[in-house]
Amino acid sequence: MIHGVCLYNSGEFHESHDCFEAEWYNYGRGSTESKFLHGMVQVAAGAYKHFDFEDDDGMRSLFRTALQYFQGIPRDYYGVDVLDVRTVLTNALSDPTALHGWAITLDGEVREAGTEDFAYAESLEH
Repeated sequence: MIHGVCLYNSGEFHESHDCFEAEWYNYGRGSTESKFLHGMVQVAAGAYKHFDFEDDDGMRSLFRTALQYFQGIPRDYYGVDVLDVRTVLTNALSDPTALHGWAITLDGEVREAGTEDFAYAESLEH
C-alpha cells in the first residue's frame, strides 16, 4: 500500500493503480482492507483518466465508485487520511482541478516514490 501511495504522489498513476490492485487481490472480498484497497484502485485509475487522458467523465465514474467503497472505512486507515481522500474526490466530481497539487498523506506525511517503489511496481508486470 505504501508503494501505491508514493507512486500516486509522484504522478505515476498507472503504477500506483497496479500496486493497489495487487494488494487488493490478496484480501479477497468483503473485508475492510479489500474495500479500502478497491477504493484506492479507483482513486489511482481516476487520476490516470484525468491527467493522462483528460477524460473527466471517466474520472468521475471511478471516483463515485471509490466513494462507495470508502463508506464505513475509518477516517484514518493504515496511515492514510481517508477523510481527506473522500473530501478531495467529492470536490473533484464538480471541479477536477481539485486533484491538482493534491497528495495522499501517509502517517501525516507526503511521501514520493523512490527506487524501491518503482522496482516493486515493475516486479508486478512480470
